[in-house]
Amino acid sequence: MNTTSSTTTLDAVLPDAKIDPAAVESEKIKLTQFTKPNTTYFVESLGTNKEICRVEPNGQKSCVKFLTLEAKQMFTLLQDQGLFCTMCLDPNKTTLECKRV
Repeated sequence: MNTTSSTTTLDAVLPDAKIDPAAVESEKIKLTQFTKPNTTYFVESLGTNKEICRVEPNGQKSCVKFLTLEAKQMFTLLQDQGLFCTMCLDPNKTTLECKRV
């Protein structure tokens, strides 16, 4: 019986790539600080272009890009903050829309 556990990621580009844990923690903090109450977020999380955007009250779009944070980690953090994400209704887009529940 094999007792070792393995993890998988949603967007690992290179299986042997070394990710700096300090960089991941820094991006987790950046994501937590970026989220605000009563705000809708738009997440593009495919491949290496992981980006979260929000529309500010003045209508401007604010975005943050993530280089080391994996999609699974992003969604876990968003869920931990009470956000619920669904796919965009446009089948040609891969964007997720996240709102507080």
